[in-house]
Amino acid sequence: MKILIISDIHGNPAALDAIREEADKVFCLGDIVNYGPYPRECIKRIRTLTDTVVRGNHDNAIGRDMDCGCSIRYKELSDAGKSYTKSILDKEEKQFLASLPVTLTAETGGIRFLFSHGSPGGDMYKYLRPDVSQNELEDELKDIHADIVFIGHTHLPMVRKIHDIIVVNPGSVGQPRDGVPMASYAVWEDGQVNIKRVPYDIDATVRGLQGTNIPPQHVKTLTKILKEGGM
Repeated sequence: MKILIISDIHGNPAALDAIREEADKVFCLGDIVNYGPYPRECIKRIRTLTDTVVRGNHDNAIGRDMDCGCSIRYKELSDAGKSYTKSILDKEEKQFLASLPVTLTAETGGIRFLFSHGSPGGDMYKYLRPDVSQNELEDELKDIHADIVFIGHTHLPMVRKIHDIIVVNPGSVGQPRDGVPMASYAVWEDGQVNIKRVPYDIDATVRGLQGTNIPPQHVKTLTKILKEGGM
């Protein structure tokens, strides 16, 4: 059994389409939209790829007209992207985002998987970065009954083992922030998990941003993030 895990596409179909890995199943950890120029296209692609998707904080912000709960560093970018994204998505697309579950579970070959955007318990705003302490991760996992937990949100790939539970962040497909400007994703296959990276046409995404009504200063910052893999 081979499972592809993707997260944080952020309106960037060029990055999503660059992932050509074939798998038996695909799971998406949310944040399909915002920051990028093509939210509608990404929603359509994700719905074609899988019906196993959890809701990210940006999906929640667009679908339910909520605050993104972002860090101060990204708040202005998020608000600018939210305004643009809301203006081009229709009611049904927003409802799709709003109705996504917060967590999902699955079992394959006796292996129990849990999928969430931010924290294992379903807090979509919680940042569990690769340097999170052992004690904090243990606390997050104390009521979790799974063998492998997949989370996103930080845009930083991570594989940590806490006692008998493996915690994996596949990184971000559409807006990596670990200094590597390539689409990041994870593959679980027969008990092994690997983080993988693939290059994509960043310039195509930049051109798309330049064609939106996102203010030029924010387009400049978003371009820098895409080309440098973070800020």
